[in-house]
Amino acid sequence: MGLRQQFRFKYSSETEVQAFLRSLSNCASIEDREVFFVFTPLEGSPFTFDCEVTPAGLLSERAGAYYHFLGVFLEGLTGTFGPVEVEDA
Repeated sequence: MGLRQQFRFKYSSETEVQAFLRSLSNCASIEDREVFFVFTPLEGSPFTFDCEVTPAGLLSERAGAYYHFLGVFLEGLTGTFGPVEVEDA
């Protein structure tokens, strides 16, 4: 079992959030199911970083050596959507 957290932020449409998640393909492999995304490493230590688009933002469950990806994810998330609240789910 991994760490489960809710990332809450304001967005205009699910399409906007999906585009953001797809933009992370340069730093991780993506399995894209439109509202559910699974990220795994391109190379290096194994991790999984799952994201589900929710009305409040994203619900995430992650495990393994995801720390570098989390940094890229958070930097991109705040740069795209502004303030983000993180809460354990």
